[in-house]
Amino acid sequence: MSFGAALKQARESQGLTTQDVALRTKIRGDYLHALEDGNTSLLPERTFARSYLQRYARELSLDPAPLLADFDRSVPASAEMTQSLRGPAARPGPRAPGRGLSPALLAGVATGVIVLAAGGYYALSALRPAPAPAVVTPAVTPEPTPAPVATVRLSVSSVPAGARVYLDNRDLGVTPVRSFPVDARRNAQLRVEAAGRAPLKETVDLSRSRNLRAQLRPTGQNSALVDLNAARAARPAPTPATGTVTPGGSTTPAAPPAVAPTPAATPAQAVNVTFSGASWTRVTDAAGRVLYQGTPPAGTVKGFPKGVTIRTGNAGAVKVAVNGAAPAPLGQAGQVVTRTF
Repeated sequence: MSFGAALKQARESQGLTTQDVALRTKIRGDYLHALEDGNTSLLPERTFARSYLQRYARELSLDPAPLLADFDRSVPASAEMTQSLRGPAARPGPRAPGRGLSPALLAGVATGVIVLAAGGYYALSALRPAPAPAVVTPAVTPEPTPAPVATVRLSVSSVPAGARVYLDNRDLGVTPVRSFPVDARRNAQLRVEAAGRAPLKETVDLSRSRNLRAQLRPTGQNSALVDLNAARAARPAPTPATGTVTPGGSTTPAAPPAVAPTPAATPAQAVNVTFSGASWTRVTDAAGRVLYQGTPPAGTVKGFPKGVTIRTGNAGAVKVAVNGAAPAPLGQAGQVVTRTF
């Protein structure tokens, strides 16, 4: 396989575009295309082309040595130019004139002597060492300065926490990852992994800062990615609430302003929801209004009127009691369940 085909295959296997690689390696996109196509006529000087090839290979986690060797076979170094000297062939001289020659013959002999003298002069000039050719140092083309790359912030949390986060195969640490600075780009490969959970692999848009949450479900189920900023933007505007007075006389604080206040549970119509672990949950009434949405901490108990619909991402951690009955789990651990009570 040629060096260009190896580069292209490695880039495509990692789900990258040449624009992604150009942003990360600071190499112009047309040079990357020329390297992959093996079109050396579009590349800069040989020294810079080899440097770009080496940088491209390392970015794709390839060994640059065999690729450089294949490049050198395709683009050998220019041979030193040599110059040979050639002198003019000596012309045979005329025979010496004899006695009794006519004036015309003597004039011809004199002309021949002059010609011979001139030929000897030029022959001696040709035998002199040729001046050394002037050494011309090629002008060094400065490497083009790429446009500055914008930086955005990436936050990643997970359920359960402590999952390992990778961005374009770069280890960002374990969740929660808070405001990690990354180069802005349209397509980035996000991977979140945890033991005993189905790994999450998603292509995310990093042209702006993102706040994401990975719902890692048990192996065999599909994990999901939630955009927390989009979820907050979709919530209805908060309504004023002053709290609810319980039969004992104490006041229950109103729910956070991000969602509608949670109605107090009454003995006549009560749906009590108990959370034994982390589970994203949304509760809506019969009209579709959101009464609660979020991931409450373990041990939280919330009350709602009858007729609500509960959707949760970890049914094994959620128990529901209706009209004072014994609490019953909504489903299995990691199971996504939607039920109406």
